[in-house]
Amino acid sequence: MSLKDQPEFRTVHAPDAYPRTTASAVRYVPVLKDGAVIGYLWAAATDDAAQYVPREQAGDAAFDAAVVWTRRLRWAKANGVTPLQALRHWAGEAEDARAGQVPVRQPFELPSLRALEELAAAA
Repeated sequence: MSLKDQPEFRTVHAPDAYPRTTASAVRYVPVLKDGAVIGYLWAAATDDAAQYVPREQAGDAAFDAAVVWTRRLRWAKANGVTPLQALRHWAGEAEDARAGQVPVRQPFELPSLRALEELAAAA
């Protein structure tokens, strides 16, 4: 293989994950780090989708937390936790150095995932 050749990568194994998109309304909770909102953990109101959306203004900490939240959500899926249960699962836990913390509270609701993405992108 020369340096000009493009390597071909093949996924051998990836854990199950919730779908990352939905046409449903979404319920979400803020993810805090050092008291600031770094992103939002969301679950679809009517289907099996869930994910973490980083808040752009929070910078690298928000995007770094996505790695941990992806791993946590894959664990939840593998253990039969529904997306809506996952929103409550980590609520009230001590703040994680990378993932931050989910406060104990009722989830908020928005009519679409797009609306949540716009919230995360707002200043």
